[in-house]
Amino acid sequence: MRNSGPEQIVNTLSAVPERSMRTHLLTEKLCALDPDTVAEVLQTIITAAAQQRGNYCLALEALNVPLLTSMVGNAFMSDVYVHARSSGYEELVQILLRPDPSRVSSNARAKSSDDIPSGIRISMAKSGNRQQLERLFSDTNPLVIRTLLKNPALTESDVLKLSSKRPAEADIQREVFSNRKWSARYAVKKALALNPYTPTEISIKIVHMLMVQDVRLVAGSRDLHQWLREAAQERLGE
Repeated sequence: MRNSGPEQIVNTLSAVPERSMRTHLLTEKLCALDPDTVAEVLQTIITAAAQQRGNYCLALEALNVPLLTSMVGNAFMSDVYVHARSSGYEELVQILLRPDPSRVSSNARAKSSDDIPSGIRISMAKSGNRQQLERLFSDTNPLVIRTLLKNPALTESDVLKLSSKRPAEADIQREVFSNRKWSARYAVKKALALNPYTPTEISIKIVHMLMVQDVRLVAGSRDLHQWLREAAQERLGE
């Protein structure tokens, strides 16, 4: 791996404050490697994150498979997948395949907040009163939720309601996971992992960062995607 081994990549990422910047830096580093090495680096990151090694957890959170695919192409990613599969990297295989959530909301793109124009809802998310903010918890526009999550008046209890909401839109769950402040909260990670409407590739990342007792909850939940349960069982050595 020469100058781009997992440890060096992870140490470089840890010095970057914003997750979006870490995502782009990780993608750039991976683009410079051959497919077999990409598979080995990513599996090392996954394994170390499961051991609760902080910088590796940051790296796993930063991994964006669609972005990486857009940069290196489908043929390259196919080679990464083949190496992961042949090497027995099942956790990586599950993330690369990006399965659908266990459940999908039937209200996709439904009208939000009594048809109030999205620009007004975004403004409400920035500076609205408490009643207005609570009304926006059910909004289906990712831009509204992204703005809402940045509002300093929002509490962890609010975000837990949002990340636990069922049914939920996959894009809304992605916004919660992408928010640096709130996704760093353990309770929010746990709520996302246990919600069958959370995109499975996100839940599989999170399961490698949970405490053992919560991994057991994931492994035993019939509501969750089979691959997610299998990832949890793998962590438990079952």
